[in-house]
Amino acid sequence: MSAAALFSVWAATLLLGSGAWIALAGWPRRAAERWCALGGGWMLGAVLCAMLVRVLAAGDLARALPRVAPTAVIAGLMLWMLAWTQHKRMPVAPDTPATWRTTPGNRLWIAFALALLCWRVGLLFEDILLHPILPWDAWAVWLAKAKVWVLAGRIEPSVSFETWIAQSASATRTGVAWLYPELVSWVAVWFAAGVYWIEPLVGLAWLGLGVSLLALQYGNWRALGVRPLLAATGAYALGSLPLFDAHVALGGYADLWVAAVLALGAHAWLRWSLGERRQLAFVALAIVLLPMIKLEGAAWSILLGVACVFRALPRRLQVRRFAIGFVVLVALVLASIALGVSWIGVARRYLDSGRFFDLGQIGSSATALAAALWAQWNWNLLWFVLPAVLVGNFRRWSTSPMTRRMAAFVALPFAVMLGLFLFTTAARYAQSYSAVNRLLLQITPLLVSLLVLAVTTPDRAAKACGADQAGADAPRAAE
Repeated sequence: MSAAALFSVWAATLLLGSGAWIALAGWPRRAAERWCALGGGWMLGAVLCAMLVRVLAAGDLARALPRVAPTAVIAGLMLWMLAWTQHKRMPVAPDTPATWRTTPGNRLWIAFALALLCWRVGLLFEDILLHPILPWDAWAVWLAKAKVWVLAGRIEPSVSFETWIAQSASATRTGVAWLYPELVSWVAVWFAAGVYWIEPLVGLAWLGLGVSLLALQYGNWRALGVRPLLAATGAYALGSLPLFDAHVALGGYADLWVAAVLALGAHAWLRWSLGERRQLAFVALAIVLLPMIKLEGAAWSILLGVACVFRALPRRLQVRRFAIGFVVLVALVLASIALGVSWIGVARRYLDSGRFFDLGQIGSSATALAAALWAQWNWNLLWFVLPAVLVGNFRRWSTSPMTRRMAAFVALPFAVMLGLFLFTTAARYAQSYSAVNRLLLQITPLLVSLLVLAVTTPDRAAKACGADQAGADAPRAAE
């Protein structure tokens, strides 16, 4: 791939994504908003350009770059101009603690954390360029499709083995993961510029995703009123996790994409629930994108949808909100079953424990799960520090509606994961360490957010978004 082609891919990605971001969120007036536009914009641009490849160049990938790049650039510039023309008519929010001055000493510590992150990014960049994408199961699931498409010069549908062998003359393909969502495969095709399958350069998309996730997390924390030093420390805590770095460096898996989009949606939901109405657009985007990334993404979409319904209900309903939220959750699951959504089949396989699961394995599964959290080197000190902070600082963070909402949002999927790996046939994945860490990675950005918010002064963090009880409910006049 030429330097010009590589630059075109990355520049078009950032320009289109950042333009779409500020068109939805509004002109970035503060540093926190600019960090969000940078990090979230790159993520959004990557998936939008991937979709453009599917729409504009599926039949001839040699034309992917000349068709998609100009389209993305023009659309990005138009979105930037639209946001610019509207920004003067947008009301300027009052000053918040996010504008607190940073002392010279804190600036030094922030620079030190940023330097450490840059050093890590440099190591990951070098590592990615030095090896091809490793032939693990992620390669067989998502990147095998992308490589076949690039080498064939077109995107061809994937069908079951029975259908493929019965229609061998048709332009179809099959594989072990023919039914899996293909958005990540489209992204890989885009970063291959449609014709250049150079695996280290394709793998750089995961590095871009990791960096953009850190930028988005930092921006969201600052927008929620977290002090700059604590936000920078949280970014380093997330960026230094060994499992996070492994998924950035090795590439191929979709779990990091799920984690990034879920973090985008969950923080947008949190900010929307605190009064920022425009953030609801990003919640909707996350709900749409998650099922397109991985099968379990549909479950995360349902969780986000239920969380939105729960927060939109009038506060006077009190406890009935929980019942209504539960009814909505059950309705969405039943609808998924009726429609034959793919993730239901996976869930049924895990829950069908009659023939495969032995109750005597619970102890072994619990031991393996504990080893995954505390005995291995995947998580640094995260699982030591997080419980200690939640327990030791409970009286402070429990007074913050914002932190309580994040805790509740994380607690439900974490409890489901524990039940999954302890009481179903998925216990074998806990005992083999093949899936437990990857599933936990999907909520890791939210776990780090919970840690950051739990050590933040609750009243100041609440004021940052107008999250006092009256202000938080102001957008919902019907309440």
